[in-house]
Amino acid sequence: MIATMDAERIKLTSTRSPYWCVAIVAILAVGLALVTALSTSGSLGPTPGQAAWTALVGLNSFGVLVLMIMAVLAVTSEYRFGTIRTTFQAVPTRSRVLIAKAAVFGLLAFLVTLVLAVVGVVLSRAAGGAATGIDLGDSVVLRQLWGTPLLALFYVLIGLGVGAIVRHTAGAIVIVLIWNLAIEGILSILPRVGDAIAPFLPFANGSRFLNPELGGVDYLWNAYGSLIYFAVFAIVLFALGIVVTDRRDA
Repeated sequence: MIATMDAERIKLTSTRSPYWCVAIVAILAVGLALVTALSTSGSLGPTPGQAAWTALVGLNSFGVLVLMIMAVLAVTSEYRFGTIRTTFQAVPTRSRVLIAKAAVFGLLAFLVTLVLAVVGVVLSRAAGGAATGIDLGDSVVLRQLWGTPLLALFYVLIGLGVGAIVRHTAGAIVIVLIWNLAIEGILSILPRVGDAIAPFLPFANGSRFLNPELGGVDYLWNAYGSLIYFAVFAIVLFALGIVVTDRRDA
């Protein structure tokens, strides 16, 4: 497994897409943190947790999507260029390849978002303006500092799972983006059934864990229950990607 992880690390550092993705995440996280702090009149939110959520919106709402796309590319690019056959010849146990990708790309996503979450909050507070109300000692603020990297890890698992199932870059990216940005929102407002469906939407549960003050939905569990629900969803989807990869030809 160590050798397989090292091979995935070499792939990661020898291609351009991860560098571009990390750079975009950094720009979104730091840039939007400063913009919201300097351009918003009044407080960023009624509570410290809501204010921190708004300051980190570039990271917790958009940056994690970029990292999920990076995970999709980690799988689909190999199918596109045919390198997946060489990979599976070198490592016949295909599940080991996907697990190694999850370890390498998940660790990268975790570390990048951890650093950017701290930097984003600190810079927005230092900039003054509306972000001065963010209390670093508040439990919800602290949850966002360590919870955002954790959610980024699960986003990577989802990206790898969808990428392994679909295999095509454009199709996989469309699925994860439309699912996150449109489908869940549409399902939650459907007449009669929207209120019943909304508590079970996975990405909504992930966001709710970071910011339990998000209203409008009557969840059946607390914020940590939402984290567990989202984690199980991500792990199951990743496991499904492993099963599909094992059963199909490369």
